[in-house]
Amino acid sequence: MPTATERIPVLVTKVDKSRFAKKAKSFGFPSISEFARTAMTRFRKDEHEEEAAFEALLTNVKQGTRLAEQAIDRTIAHCDASNKRMAQLDAWMKEKGYA
Repeated sequence: MPTATERIPVLVTKVDKSRFAKKAKSFGFPSISEFARTAMTRFRKDEHEEEAAFEALLTNVKQGTRLAEQAIDRTIAHCDASNKRMAQLDAWMKEKGYA
């Protein structure tokens, strides 16, 4: 990695500087400068749009899962009712001597 030789002066309040230093330390950065360089390098304008799209996708997946579960429940209920009718028919056929 090339040696850093250029400065970008950024004026902040004492409170902000303290907050940025704590944040840098909490993320494991040795300095505010390294934290700022990393943040600026990784910043992407469309990241919020991607996050919103992911949230929308997740919402749709949850809704689709809920609808699929409801459809499965209806299908199971239909099968249970059909099995009950078949059991009644079998009993009737046995009673009448058809089986």
